[in-house]
Amino acid sequence: MIETLTEESARDALRDVLDPETGLNLIDLGLIYDVRYDPQTRVVDVLMTFTTPACPAGAVMQGAVERRLGLEPGVERVEVRVTFEPRWTPDRISADGRAQLGW
Repeated sequence: MIETLTEESARDALRDVLDPETGLNLIDLGLIYDVRYDPQTRVVDVLMTFTTPACPAGAVMQGAVERRLGLEPGVERVEVRVTFEPRWTPDRISADGRAQLGW
């Protein structure tokens, strides 16, 4: 039986994906805006951003999100959409992320 991916389990999986510049995972850095899974089509849709539109690691992080979620049971395809609305700010960093950065 294939497990059903949930937003929570997808977000947990994305804690494995690190921003190469800060070393923080994308969840604690606040780069993941939304995650949805359609069990009928077995597609995961991720809405994310980067710290800046010119982020040099953007494509690397986007690919890492696709690869990591593609490993989850029941996932056929991962679609990552990048947005800059709303713009990312350091306010999006979680308390855990701030602690890791020494803030």
